[in-house]
Amino acid sequence: MSFGGNNRRRNNPGGGGKPPTVDPIDESNPVLVSFRQYARELDDKHDRYERIVKIGRDITIESKRLIFLLHTIDPKKNNREKVLEESQQRLDKICQTSFSKIAKELEGRDQYQYTRAFSAGLQEFVEALTFYQYMSGKDLTDWTVLQESLKYKEEDSPEIQCLVQPIEYMLGITDMTGEVMRNCVNSLGSGDVDTCFESRSFLQTLLTGFLGLGQTHNREMSRKINTMRQSVLKAEAVCYNLRVRGKEAAKWGAEEKFMEKDANADIDEGFF
Repeated sequence: MSFGGNNRRRNNPGGGGKPPTVDPIDESNPVLVSFRQYARELDDKHDRYERIVKIGRDITIESKRLIFLLHTIDPKKNNREKVLEESQQRLDKICQTSFSKIAKELEGRDQYQYTRAFSAGLQEFVEALTFYQYMSGKDLTDWTVLQESLKYKEEDSPEIQCLVQPIEYMLGITDMTGEVMRNCVNSLGSGDVDTCFESRSFLQTLLTGFLGLGQTHNREMSRKINTMRQSVLKAEAVCYNLRVRGKEAAKWGAEEKFMEKDANADIDEGFF
């Protein structure tokens, strides 16, 4: 028995006739036109999002470098004014270049759709800015002051801005407390006792304020407040040993002890 004919009929159900014709696509079809328009809009949004992500990374890198620069302030080297002046210039440059690029990218668009693209960079910048203000002896500015500095106006064009959300500003301040704690420990090693106690008091005041906020319904905020609490405890431990041991506490090796990583604590990776 031969099954060849059945196989041919099964593989070619058309019976060997001409293949079915396909109607040409109507390029003016409203559904097709709409989908192509949606595709262009999505591609444009994704491309813009990626450009902003890259700008945010540049902000993050420069902000980390600024924080490291501020940690080089040493009373023995008498370099305070020089470091602060350079830091101020670099902070202004970030505002006038990187953030202005983001503002131009988001001109006339819903910025809340793109906040996650540069959220990390904005928080790192706030950390660097507020740490600079602390090291220079200034009061921490309100988030509205930063928002005003990120508004840009050119001739014959409407004002544009890079959105600063209050929660992003607050998260940046919580990160800054880790740098203040490190400055406290470094000051112990250099024998600057007064700075240790000033840092501790500053951190205690900030923690009290953040705890007074109550439930913020922000998971990241809860995690960072817990990290802030760890920073306060380390600064308090430094000051406790200063009270007990006096200036000999610096010889005791406090830096290695207090900077030891806690497995249950979140350490800001920006400094390491």
